[in-house]
Amino acid sequence: MTEKKVEDPEPSRGDTIILDLETKKSFDEVGGQHNRHLLGVSVVGVYSYNRNSYKGFREGEFDQLLELLKNTELVVGFNSKSFDFTVLQPYYKNFDLSTINHLDILEEIVYALGHRLKLESVAMSTLGYGKSGSGLDAIQYYKSNDWENLTKYCLEDVKVTREVYEYGLDHGYIWYNNSGQKEKIVARWKKSGASTVEEIVKDALRNGEQLEIDYIDEQGKTSRRKIDIQNINGNKIKAFCYLRDAIRIFDLDKIKKAQVVGKMKSWQNSLL
Repeated sequence: MTEKKVEDPEPSRGDTIILDLETKKSFDEVGGQHNRHLLGVSVVGVYSYNRNSYKGFREGEFDQLLELLKNTELVVGFNSKSFDFTVLQPYYKNFDLSTINHLDILEEIVYALGHRLKLESVAMSTLGYGKSGSGLDAIQYYKSNDWENLTKYCLEDVKVTREVYEYGLDHGYIWYNNSGQKEKIVARWKKSGASTVEEIVKDALRNGEQLEIDYIDEQGKTSRRKIDIQNINGNKIKAFCYLRDAIRIFDLDKIKKAQVVGKMKSWQNSLL
């Protein structure tokens, strides 16, 4: 993934950012997980919604990062309260990172299930794809002074976390694998009163509206399509797909986003 440059260094108020970081050392090198505050930070990756951009912050830019964090309405991460912020806190002697409004998706999972899951597991069940490597890969990149691959790896984790977060916003739940069975985890961060993807899809059929959807295929890749829905049967949607110029069957849970873009051209046919 290509890092987008942030031209304006000034922080934006009311922003939501997705955050992930990579460490300089492994747990083995610092004597165990109870010494995570000694791991050191090589790079912090963020995505800013206000700027619609990704950026990797190195240690010399942590003052700039702090200004961004201070002016952020919400930080979103995965295991970010007990890990990322604990590892990052020693760099900020005069500011308590725990005062920042913070959504930790792992914390929400533990609340719902009573146990932890890995981001890789949740992403694979929810999005059809996961992380590109492990934190040990990132440590090796740092020790090899390979900043390009280190930053790329970190920002790819940010992207995965962002898309799991957005799926929860848009659906009201995310997915996990429970002994081979795909099951839902309620996303308490869903915006109150906002229509879910399922509601948008069902309303579109009822009102004869054409949808534009972002759809996850079997390889975990996302494509944008326009569809006219003819029938909904549980998780299966029968619709005319303009991209393929043919009738296709779509899985409702693989629609990441949906929006109305007009009236169905084939609405009358769907009523027959």
